[in-house]
Amino acid sequence: MSRPLCFCLAILPLLSACQLARMQVSPDLRSVQPFAVDRALWRKPNDPLSFGSWRTSHIDVGWGKFRSRSTPATVTGKTTIDLQSFQRPYRLDVEASDGVISAECVARAEAVAYKDWSLDSGALQGIPPLRCSYYGAAEGEMELLEMPTIAGSEAGNIEFGVTRWHVQSVNRIEGGHGPGDTVGYEIRRDNEVIAAVEIMNRGRVWMSPDLTTMEQDRVASVAMALLVYEAPQSEIERIRLETDRD
Repeated sequence: MSRPLCFCLAILPLLSACQLARMQVSPDLRSVQPFAVDRALWRKPNDPLSFGSWRTSHIDVGWGKFRSRSTPATVTGKTTIDLQSFQRPYRLDVEASDGVISAECVARAEAVAYKDWSLDSGALQGIPPLRCSYYGAAEGEMELLEMPTIAGSEAGNIEFGVTRWHVQSVNRIEGGHGPGDTVGYEIRRDNEVIAAVEIMNRGRVWMSPDLTTMEQDRVASVAMALLVYEAPQSEIERIRLETDRD
């Protein structure tokens, strides 16, 4: 999901290079200079992350557990469907201004497959593809839910004590409509976008200058979790395609 994208501009045939695509940030953050995410290697699961004054002192991404079970789809049992599930835990520690904020997260999904057809049954059941619990210098929770009516879209809530924020996936690409994949996330307080995380390319993070130091630390811990996150439904699709090829 988090990968370099570029689009050649067809209307400029003499252009010799591709333009690197970027997430289109909300007008609320247009005047904010983003933090570039620093990572040693490209998408290495346990790769340390840093941006601005925040960095991870520890990242531990667990093994992905994929399960597939066939069950009869008819009374005669001649036709079967596959019930599939995927789960991957991960944990990270973020060094913040007031100490270490730790996050324990679980990404999970379920699907029903028949031949070359697949249904994201997890979204219909309301299974959160991502849930994180925070503790240490800040205690809270983040939960992302898939939106059954909008393919590939995720939305949820973030809670730190009395603080309540909304998180929403973004598929807007700078200068166009984008490929439809999630390229980042926005964090909202009421109707205002107070922070954003670009997960494509090497990543960028925006924070409203109106945020307090404590709020910035909490946003940073959320951003780090989203930068590590890999959509579990995409993992199911990848495994299913590899199995079909075999």
